[in-house]
Amino acid sequence: MKIAIVADTHFGARNDSQLFLDYFTDFFKDTFFPTLKRYDIDTVIHCGDLLDRRKYVNFNTLQCVREKFMEPLKEMGVSVHCILGNHDTFYKNTNDLNSIRELFCEKYSNFYLYDKPETINLDGFDIALLPWVNKENTKESMEFISETKAQWLVGHLELDGYEVLRGIKYDGGMDPSIFKRFEQVLSGHFHCKQKKDNIMYLGCPYQITFSDVNDSKGFWILDTDTREIDFVRNDRSLFHNLYYDDSKKDYQDFISKRHPKYKDAYVKIYVVNKEKPYILDRVIDSLYNSGVYDLTIVEEEDIISSDETLQSSDVCKSTLELIYEEIDNVEEIEDKSKVKNLIQELYMESLTV
Repeated sequence: MKIAIVADTHFGARNDSQLFLDYFTDFFKDTFFPTLKRYDIDTVIHCGDLLDRRKYVNFNTLQCVREKFMEPLKEMGVSVHCILGNHDTFYKNTNDLNSIRELFCEKYSNFYLYDKPETINLDGFDIALLPWVNKENTKESMEFISETKAQWLVGHLELDGYEVLRGIKYDGGMDPSIFKRFEQVLSGHFHCKQKKDNIMYLGCPYQITFSDVNDSKGFWILDTDTREIDFVRNDRSLFHNLYYDDSKKDYQDFISKRHPKYKDAYVKIYVVNKEKPYILDRVIDSLYNSGVYDLTIVEEEDIISSDETLQSSDVCKSTLELIYEEIDNVEEIEDKSKVKNLIQELYMESLTV
């Protein structure tokens, strides 16, 4: 049996932007659904954060999710097993009040929500499903982790030592050693695709912020017979970094063409060297003529390299590190780790607004 596993779809992200809704649903239309049909997959596991906003749902977003995500899955006869993520709950300290049950469970008989820990069996393969662990359900969750007979666990976990953003590791969450008894742990929540020992963060299926530049996105297919999990890449990027240096590159070819991959995209141009300003102006014109959605020019004399693999998360890292340094310098703050985690959480949420 093959099972598709996807995490952190965050429908409604970026203030319910229609641009992002279209980008998200195009991924499912062009990549996700065709892959399900190609491999005859009739079961999907969602690792939490189906929606982005925990306090309310935008009606346009809701209609879009129903028409372009839920309805196609229902028509294809696909069962969806969805665990609750922290963005799906109204309160952070309990899973009892959540929008997912109210909006989808009664309307879609193929949709199953797990707001409490539960072990399910899919064609003879046991999988432990662990929703968002919070103050109210910690004891129940810990008992479930120790007692379930499943060797595979899927959760929405906040674990120490894993990257929240590239280069930024989380500190103050659950101890990963709690899960060492499992053969494999798959998790949503952190959007960076990463693996350490038996724990894998699956990452989100598409780019949501500039911190996702150069980070591979997509979803996964689990083969329960071979116990192997394969990555299906999302080839479309919404965010792009360009490095301008007219002392090393001739831009005539770039200027003379339209660039479809930048249509409706966010683009940052890092100006490394500008000996011919009029050439940069023509590069900018070429991008606008290609239909770029948002264009930012970064002119910094201290840009060290025009290497296009430079991560935009380096900028995010610097921002957080500066804040962390200030926290470390304040003697009155006793629990610095707790304050840093709060700042980190607020920063992550701000990226999707």
